[in-house]
Amino acid sequence: MKKLMRKIFTDLNQVIELENLQRLKEGTLTISKSEVIIFGQMSLMLSESAASNLSLIQTGDMDAKLQMDNFTKSKLLELLESNGLVYDEDSHLVWVPANAKLIELFDFKNIEVKLVDAESTLLSKAIHAPDKNRQLIRQAIASKKFPGLIDRIIENKGKLEFFLENNNE
Repeated sequence: MKKLMRKIFTDLNQVIELENLQRLKEGTLTISKSEVIIFGQMSLMLSESAASNLSLIQTGDMDAKLQMDNFTKSKLLELLESNGLVYDEDSHLVWVPANAKLIELFDFKNIEVKLVDAESTLLSKAIHAPDKNRQLIRQAIASKKFPGLIDRIIENKGKLEFFLENNNE
């Protein structure tokens, strides 16, 4: 997935570069550097700690906060679609913990791409979609690769016992 995302954002950077050259020739304003913050399942798939320690379900949608102009967003949507992915327009509904860390994925001339850290993404899933993510959270806890997860679930009033119960529901 990381290779595919690198291709998409490399292509987007190039499209913006060409557009900016054209705008300079025309004497119009160039596009300022954009920022993408990826969260949700896609951030887990792009996180080395999560991808190597958890069984992740592939997703075709990208939850992200986009800070970019309309030209850049439209080109990003086209690139995602042409590569079998889609931007989730409901991304603004995803809860990202206040103390989440951002990890740089790519930093190109015209676009910077960051990920929400895996533990914060797992916390978000545990708090706001526990039923759907029960096995994933159980696996994350058992892996011991996300040492703050249990405390963070408790701090955010999550139902830790739901993930620790020994039943097969």
